[in-house]
Amino acid sequence: MAVRDCPECHGTGKVKVGEKECPVCGGWGYVPADFNLSEHLKGYRNLQNIGVDEEVDEIPCPECHGKGVVPVYDTCPTCGGTGKVLVCDICGRVKGPWEPGMETTWVCPECERKFKVVYVLDNACDYEDVEIGSYYKGIIDRVERFGVFVRLNKHVLGLIKKKDLLGKRQYVPGQEIIVQVLDVRPDKREIDFLEAPLTKYREVQVKKELPVTPIGELREELAGKTVKIRGKVTQVQVTGGPTVFTLTDGTGITWAAAFEAPGVRAYPNINVGDIVEVIGKVSFHAGKIQVEIIDMYRLWGPEAAEVKKKIEEELDRKAKPEDVGFLVKSEVLEALKPKIMQAAFMIRRAIFEGRPIILRHHADTDGYTAGVALETAIVPLIEKVAPDPDARWHLFKRRPSRAPFYELEDVLKDIIFMMEDHMRFGDELPLIVIVDNGGTSEDIPAYKRLKAYGVKIVVIDHHDPRDWVSEGKAAVDEYVDVHVNPHHVKRGYYELTAGMLATEVARFINPEVEDRIKHLPAIAGTGDRSKAPEFYQYLEYAKEKGLTEEDLKKIAEVIDHEAFYWKFMDGRGIIEEILLVTGNLQRHRMLVESIYPEVKAKQEKVLKAVLPHVKSVVLPNGIRFNTIDVEMYAPKFEYPSPGKLSGIIHDHFKEKYGEDSPIITLAYGPDFAVVRASDGMAKYNFDLNKIVKTLEEKLPDAGVEGGGHSYAGSIKFFEGKRKEVLEAFAKEILKLKAGA
Repeated sequence: MAVRDCPECHGTGKVKVGEKECPVCGGWGYVPADFNLSEHLKGYRNLQNIGVDEEVDEIPCPECHGKGVVPVYDTCPTCGGTGKVLVCDICGRVKGPWEPGMETTWVCPECERKFKVVYVLDNACDYEDVEIGSYYKGIIDRVERFGVFVRLNKHVLGLIKKKDLLGKRQYVPGQEIIVQVLDVRPDKREIDFLEAPLTKYREVQVKKELPVTPIGELREELAGKTVKIRGKVTQVQVTGGPTVFTLTDGTGITWAAAFEAPGVRAYPNINVGDIVEVIGKVSFHAGKIQVEIIDMYRLWGPEAAEVKKKIEEELDRKAKPEDVGFLVKSEVLEALKPKIMQAAFMIRRAIFEGRPIILRHHADTDGYTAGVALETAIVPLIEKVAPDPDARWHLFKRRPSRAPFYELEDVLKDIIFMMEDHMRFGDELPLIVIVDNGGTSEDIPAYKRLKAYGVKIVVIDHHDPRDWVSEGKAAVDEYVDVHVNPHHVKRGYYELTAGMLATEVARFINPEVEDRIKHLPAIAGTGDRSKAPEFYQYLEYAKEKGLTEEDLKKIAEVIDHEAFYWKFMDGRGIIEEILLVTGNLQRHRMLVESIYPEVKAKQEKVLKAVLPHVKSVVLPNGIRFNTIDVEMYAPKFEYPSPGKLSGIIHDHFKEKYGEDSPIITLAYGPDFAVVRASDGMAKYNFDLNKIVKTLEEKLPDAGVEGGGHSYAGSIKFFEGKRKEVLEAFAKEILKLKAGA
């Protein structure tokens, strides 16, 4: 390559043409000791920065170093200010200034007369770069009866017909050979050679300098063109044919395919996370643009750092969500906006860089609603950005969790699956999004495992974090990257449910899906019995969809019923219809109306069977305390679950005595208890989480843990300590005083 630093300016692009008076010291060469350096010289704040003792009266001017004059520069005439010149590849004579995009090989007329020049093409060169009459060094590709095929680089191939061979040797594939070009037809990708009888010649390397093409600018009209792209490898897939590298440069994502042999890994030194430069031809695969790799290099040092910086800046720019405001008026949402936008940014960032997303949500109405709202926003963006038509299936996974926290069984499954995908398919490690779950100290053990792998975590929850490090910061916040939770700005405000929060986050991720999901918060609020002022505003959007409050209750009951039988499945294909995300109101109504009677029949049958076994007493403090042993007097492994059954029993007593009556229902098994409380417990300042903490302190040998919302949650304990735990719980209820 005959591009070098300019010998005149040594690559700076400017030359000294004179001197002028120093503007800092006015030509004196010195400045007072109390001179304010920061006003005149960037980067200087005090005298120690220039190695001067502060006790002196005058100091040498830091701009001219005591000379009183500073140099004046002008554009270098030799290189035109570029710092680079094109020189003869043989003798080094300067032709003129050089800029990116210009030719990089030149032989001066004198050297052309003096020497036979043989060119060696680099892999960026194409058929249009081959000149008729010029000599080239190539490699014999294959020998046929009608002639010899010669390859000048990886993708430029031509033919020496049998009559144009010198015939002085045995022609074997892999041998070097000197050829002269008789004719070249770039449109047909054909070249006619004749074997050149040269023995003395000068070799000149021809390196084609291609401009870097942003991936986002790859278009159909570029098909067949050679391009250079720079980006980060986000996935490596070894197929039965080529090895496919997924690249992003921040402007977009594309495939780059290289073929070594069927099923053989091409470029084994290139791995996920590497910054690379690819030279290749634009083509199509499965209707998507991809680049057929001619050559690929891993970039190192400052060059790689600069490319990586540009990628990060571009990804940050594209991932920044638009401030679309909220669907409802809410001081709590406004206070949470920075966290909501940060959560949306992190999810959008993962989408645009091709990082997989695993979304975990609680397996109840609020959790499913929150998960589907986010899925509805995320998947269309993945399909828009990713080149793989199946990207939605391997770049996004939604998984429900039975437990009201991110339990070890779930996190270990996620880690095992993500590492399998990383090792088998070259996937980057995913972004984990936890919804209607994950916001308490119980989740910390799971997060510690994820953090060992450097995985980023987004939490959208409305459960009380319980353990607080400081005002507005929970203990769990130390282990997650962003935690959207109303308790951060208004303690005890669990009625702004996860489905409401997730829907607002989804709108910031992808505003285009708003009409499909804006009714979901009303379903979530109905499922979680919300009475927040935001809930009643969300109800209006549900009414616009043709859903009444009675419809919302039916939907919530149907989701809880179906989720019981889905177990650990995501319910895809059914849940969207039940939640009316698909927009097919007729199918939605047929589905809900066919399932709901079955749900009510089961509930009524179970309630009728278990009510005789419910012990209901009014305590001296006026609280109605209902208890039932669901291990002895409830169906096993059938709907409703103990948690749902306790709610059904509790609702029965609320209907009988009124919502404002102080009622607590305790459904217990061998090592657990489910608690429900009515609104009437507000005057007693009832908070399940506080009682659980008290039980933990009083019975340290009982293994007590749990909690949830203030009026609804669960307690776990050792089976052998059940009697002590239940008695201690009852004593705490007895201590409650109205108005205390």
